Amino acid sequence: MMNRRLRVLMVAVMAAFATSGAGRQDNQVQLHDGAMSPALAGSHGLTVMTYNIKGLPWPIAFDRGAAVERIGDRLARMRRAGQHPRLVLLQEAFSADAMTLAQRAGYRHVAMGPDADLRTPVTPNAADTAFLRTARWDRGEQMGKSMGSGLMILSDYPIRRTDRLAFPDFACAGFDCLANKGVLIAHIDIPGMGPTSIVNAHLNARTASGVPVIRSQQAYRRQIELMAGSIRRHVQPHEALVLGGDMNLGRDRQRGRAFFGTFAQAGLAFVTPGLGGAQQVLARRVGATGSWHDLTHAVRHGKDWLFARNAGGAPMTVLRAQVPFGTEADGAPLSDHFGYMVHYAAQPGPKPIAFASSNPMPKLAGR
Repeated sequence: MMNRRLRVLMVAVMAAFATSGAGRQDNQVQLHDGAMSPALAGSHGLTVMTYNIKGLPWPIAFDRGAAVERIGDRLARMRRAGQHPRLVLLQEAFSADAMTLAQRAGYRHVAMGPDADLRTPVTPNAADTAFLRTARWDRGEQMGKSMGSGLMILSDYPIRRTDRLAFPDFACAGFDCLANKGVLIAHIDIPGMGPTSIVNAHLNARTASGVPVIRSQQAYRRQIELMAGSIRRHVQPHEALVLGGDMNLGRDRQRGRAFFGTFAQAGLAFVTPGLGGAQQVLARRVGATGSWHDLTHAVRHGKDWLFARNAGGAPMTVLRAQVPFGTEADGAPLSDHFGYMVHYAAQPGPKPIAFASSNPMPKLAGR
């Protein structure tokens, strides 16, 4: 745990970044021209990866540039082999190195989440107002936004438009408030699937936020409510939808009930513990490419999730999963999260496994 002196130092460092302009970017970038390749245009199904790359700038984190470069180079090698994810959802892509990652990996289209300046007007209720009255400067809650959201979506497909939600001050807690966390939605057309909305999000940490758990839980619940509402406003019911990112669920049952309960109430029933892409693969014990250990670790970590439905509203069929960024043979992992990808079929297949419990970490067969 971070001691008090280190916390104060961190706040001072982030305050310096607040005036530096870090995290202010254009909303959408076309990295280079070029038509979609014939192989891609004729493909069916979808591969999606979610990865929190820990792309924090110096001096908050050290030596991240080299790790981010390795991530980009590996994605480029996967592309040359025809094994790369068509869509990548990145979190904590704060530094300029993250844009370099997109270029190195060869993605034509990039959408970025809220920058440090974006504010989404939301009328606070009585509980929100009371929450704001107890904000603590020494935990970063009254200092403004030092960085953007750190959200990026890398795509092989043209992005038609984007929608962004920045969580307001009453929907963040502790040091997480220094970044303008929120939600990024990219609307694209996928061959064989039609209009598809891709949602990338990064939600509030629990104890790492530096405030009492009860406070971080209150902010977390508001974030989920705002995210579900944003999806309902910006995504048509008849469109395919992929939702992923760092949901910071962990093994917290209270968070699990709030997260899955809110999405169920919003009519997004495909967002359930048993319908996570990686969770389905482990439950069936088939379809993992590479290390079962790494995929199991990613699931048990409980932070990083992928859910998907087709245009008919049914959960997309999961074919297999892969962990390109997990255990490294030559040293430590490239991030404090594992990056995994899920391969979805374009057409419905066998009925997926569903768990009745709202526990975000269902027990796995044979474990």
